[in-house]
Amino acid sequence: MVRFGVISYAHPHALRYASTIRASRRAKLVAISGDGANANIAKMEARKYGAKFYPNYEELLKDKTVEAVYIAIETYRHKEVAIRAAEEGKHILLEKPIALTIEDAKDIIKAAKKAGVKLMVPFNPRFTQPLKKAKEMVDSGEIGKLEYIYAISEYVKPPMFLEGIDTSWFFDPKKSGGGGFMDTAPHGIDSLFWLTESEPVRVYADIGSKIWGFKVDDIGTALIEFKNNVVALLTAGWANPRGYPYGLEIKYYIVGDDGFLDIRTAYPDFTVYQERTEKIYWERPDVEGVINAFIDAIQQDKEPPITGEDALKNLAVVLAAYESTKTGKAVKVEL
Repeated sequence: MVRFGVISYAHPHALRYASTIRASRRAKLVAISGDGANANIAKMEARKYGAKFYPNYEELLKDKTVEAVYIAIETYRHKEVAIRAAEEGKHILLEKPIALTIEDAKDIIKAAKKAGVKLMVPFNPRFTQPLKKAKEMVDSGEIGKLEYIYAISEYVKPPMFLEGIDTSWFFDPKKSGGGGFMDTAPHGIDSLFWLTESEPVRVYADIGSKIWGFKVDDIGTALIEFKNNVVALLTAGWANPRGYPYGLEIKYYIVGDDGFLDIRTAYPDFTVYQERTEKIYWERPDVEGVINAFIDAIQQDKEPPITGEDALKNLAVVLAAYESTKTGKAVKVEL
């Protein structure tokens, strides 16, 4: 078993990751720290799971029973916390995006390599069953040469609608780096890397506060050109209104020169139509897939399927998209 600590419940994903770690036969949740937003939730979760609670991450990192950490603190603190975790010899599962800047991301990667610890950033779509099947079909040539991908990588409700959770930091670009596009696009970008097996070359994007009137963006669309000439159109953000029946919407239209794949939802679900419409999702396998892949990397001493370098390249695309929005021009992806 790999003994985990969870650092912070600032990101609401911590709720799902903590429960998945706790339920795994291959992991044990031994410690939780209350840094950043939602310290009260972190403390309640520690009590719920029988994990030791630490007021701050420095105390947790000194716990010799902790072998690996899932870090869900506010993005602007990723560099600080991840480097300290590496220095204490803890394997690192770091919430996306990896950092706010290319330089900070490189520093995190360098620290993990120096310490000899595993570093992985959890991008979920590649662990969903429909996309795994799509990847098999693309790789086997069943739709011919890959040409285009049209994707809604994530449509979700803005985080302010998450009841009982303080998500105010998402709306502060100094802490989050951006709004809905920064929050959700990294998942889709990783899936595009995975599906195309190619390097991003240029990005042309339009990102803004178009729906809710936030001071940060709520949605964005990016046209991404890859080195192998595949072109992807990616839309992501906080597009869903309060009353929308879908908790999470992900769609892909994958076009080859001999067919296409139409993925209406990346998660198993069904819809009930009666006096009202209700969308019901089955248990999501993606978080369990992330955790298992991370454990495999630790136990088998191999690279995680999503490396720090992958997350760095991902961030470069996101930042290029924001730069393109400012300039109105296509921007070259550079690391």
